[in-house]
Amino acid sequence: MIKKKLKDFLRGFFEVFREYRGETTGMIGLGLIISMVILALLAPSLAPDTNRKWDNVDRWRDLPNGAPPFWMNFFTGTSKATQQVKSQPASTTSESVITTLVYDYQFDTDLPPKNVVFYLEGNYENEEPKLIASMVRPDGEKLQLRTQDVQGAESEDGFTFDTRLSLFGGNRQRTRVHRFAKGFEEGGTPDPSEMDVTRTAFAKAQEGMLTDTEPLNGEYRFELMLVGPESEITRSRVIYMGQVYGLMGTDGGGHDIARGWIWGARYGLILGLSVAVGTVIIALIFGMTSAYYGGWVDELMQRLNEIVMGIPTLPILVVVATLWGRSIWFVIFIMTLLYWRGIAKTIRARGLQIRQNTYVEAGEALGASGARIIRGHMIPQMLPYAFAEAALMVPMAIIAAAGLHVLGLGDPTVVTWGTMLSEANSAGATIRGMWWWVLLPGLGITLLGFGFISAGMAVERIVNPKMKQE
Repeated sequence: MIKKKLKDFLRGFFEVFREYRGETTGMIGLGLIISMVILALLAPSLAPDTNRKWDNVDRWRDLPNGAPPFWMNFFTGTSKATQQVKSQPASTTSESVITTLVYDYQFDTDLPPKNVVFYLEGNYENEEPKLIASMVRPDGEKLQLRTQDVQGAESEDGFTFDTRLSLFGGNRQRTRVHRFAKGFEEGGTPDPSEMDVTRTAFAKAQEGMLTDTEPLNGEYRFELMLVGPESEITRSRVIYMGQVYGLMGTDGGGHDIARGWIWGARYGLILGLSVAVGTVIIALIFGMTSAYYGGWVDELMQRLNEIVMGIPTLPILVVVATLWGRSIWFVIFIMTLLYWRGIAKTIRARGLQIRQNTYVEAGEALGASGARIIRGHMIPQMLPYAFAEAALMVPMAIIAAAGLHVLGLGDPTVVTWGTMLSEANSAGATIRGMWWWVLLPGLGITLLGFGFISAGMAVERIVNPKMKQE
């Protein structure tokens, strides 16, 4: 019996799919859904640690804040430096108590990096060494940007250190660049706080370099000197923070939007499919039970349905999230309890037609229970419609959850498209011109919603001949 039902189901499925392939928009929607599913499954590999460390400032501090996607360089008249990471210096020399690392950087765009950051690991025995960082420009001018003592942790052979060095990240470095540029200004000079420090450092040494900078392209050399007896640098790398970054850019906190977008697809599918499956199951059981028994049972269940339909969904979600918690699983549970009502009405109406079929009467004549008839004969007839309704339910759930995030009531432990939209709204991304921060998460919601709506409507047209276009 089970094998026969499975065979009938598969035969019906393939018959529907053969017709489905003729639905152009349905196939496009199915392609979008499959792409999103693959992306969601690969999220832990494509964007590791993103979900657990979205709010970890250290995780994103080496990415530029508010950087547009790299492909914007192809659409604007101003070329901007891209993100670069180098793990090997161009040269390393050791003389007496001085170890010197040299990193080369080719600057050939209109805007320079936002910052230059070094990571250094090494060791020393007793006396704390000193780090001196300088930049040698193509015109031969040398700027000493940073000097600091190195503090390490005690080990078996002395001390080890792991240092992060930001060359343009402090007030002292800003002052040094300002002092250098001021030497080429004849009139008054702006305050250091009004200066774009990296643009000035990478500008031609001429009048106006503080206010009307002209890029000095060429090869720059960054020198790091470790000064101290019996000390050495064992590992180093440099990060040139780009003015543009990655496929989708970064937000105001330096988060990689592409990584968040991938996890947004994952949680969007989890939430949407969970709500859709849960609501359709409840609606099938409720609607078919009401249609089969009729009489006072049908009347009572329909009045209950109308009471539930009178409950406003979004205000209830807001109240529940405020009072009892904002877990994504709790939101899924509440949505499932509320979203089944409309579908149940449709299923009941069609169930009343199925109730009149001869095989239902035959089952009753053979002594089958009402539960068995509903489960074995009525519900299977409604499965194609249920699939269509489930597909249409997914975007509704995703948009509702995104609305909670925009209101600040989303689950803070997961990264969703709603999370990114909420952060963009709080930071005034649109006013600040960071359109990609708003557009790209919104595009994710739109694409996933379009995929399921197209697929659902295509299935509906196939299983309901009245909806087929003439």
